[in-house]
Amino acid sequence: MNTFIYFLLVFGYLCFLIWGLILSKRSMLDFTSVLLLVIVGLVYDNLIIALGKFIGGGKLLEGLSTLRYWLHALFTPTLILFAWSIGENLGLPWAKKKFWKVIFSLLTAGLILYELFTSVIGLKLKANEDNGIFTYESIESVSPVMVILVTLVLFIMGIILVKRFHFPWLLIGTVVMISGSITAAWIKNFPIMNSLEFLLILSLLLTKRYQVRESEKMNT
Repeated sequence: MNTFIYFLLVFGYLCFLIWGLILSKRSMLDFTSVLLLVIVGLVYDNLIIALGKFIGGGKLLEGLSTLRYWLHALFTPTLILFAWSIGENLGLPWAKKKFWKVIFSLLTAGLILYELFTSVIGLKLKANEDNGIFTYESIESVSPVMVILVTLVLFIMGIILVKRFHFPWLLIGTVVMISGSITAAWIKNFPIMNSLEFLLILSLLLTKRYQVRESEKMNT
């Protein structure tokens, strides 16, 4: 059952990727386009998990699993730039200031380096089979600092969008992610975190769509 869910997530993310490409067709160099990288990383992540039991234990799956951690470390922190760029494109005065662009850029770079040095470089994996899913997971617990800070930035931006534009979906997505993460420890037989990530990405794409539409109104 869980294998089917992971394949379903892969299909869903591929649909998201197509949607994201359509939304970004006029602004591919915009920092909101980093969302596409995150989606690519999630396609890969869920695909390797889904294929794990078919590939089987060994160096191949271990190597493919290592790349999952690299993509997570390199791509996920860029959602901070996504949040800032949404604000800038919507004309928020503070987001247009160079100071905040530098701060968000430094925070993104800092989190990437932090994740690489604490979770990826020197990474050691062990085989793990659970609920019909065969994967290679980190022997040591992965630091939650990066994910917490990225979620916090998205949460704050969600509040700003609600107050300024009455747009709720980014805030809803982050609240669902936070709430679900708290209850995930009690749900053992369902990929709850992967499902929550899917809902968060949906809220980010809805935010991107809103920003694109508002930007088109500003330019007409």
